[in-house]
Amino acid sequence: MKVIIFTATILFCAFNVHAQQNKDDSKAMIDSAIAMMYAQFWETGKQQKNEYYLESLYLLNEQDQPLTYVPSSSKFKFINIYDDRNRKVLSKGIYAWKVLTALNKNKFVITIINFYITYKNRSYNFSNGGGSTTVFEYSCNEDQWKLLTFNNQGI
Repeated sequence: MKVIIFTATILFCAFNVHAQQNKDDSKAMIDSAIAMMYAQFWETGKQQKNEYYLESLYLLNEQDQPLTYVPSSSKFKFINIYDDRNRKVLSKGIYAWKVLTALNKNKFVITIINFYITYKNRSYNFSNGGGSTTVFEYSCNEDQWKLLTFNNQGI
């Protein structure tokens, strides 16, 4: 009986570790998409002598909350858009990237939208300035995700 319980525990742990690995893949793909877009904006900012944009950039998830779980998030600032304490900052306006993800069959699509966000007259204003779409495709033969396309618009 102890052997069966021990074996079941080992199998459960193995499946649990494998399931956690897939979440790390999604984080890595999101981080890659952010890093590619950041690199393009960095090059453009150096050419236009506008590094202030990247130094004051906020990173948001799909619910307009701070996106902090990817390694490249250390390059960004964080803010809770709908918190009353942040209205003063928002009244001056902030630049933000909103990261959206979607899984469609064997393709993982990451869309990053470039926003300028303000709060005036008790109303939020989200001005879209372009963004990027990154598509990863899962290869069953190689058992890994491959970068399919990266399209950046609005720079």
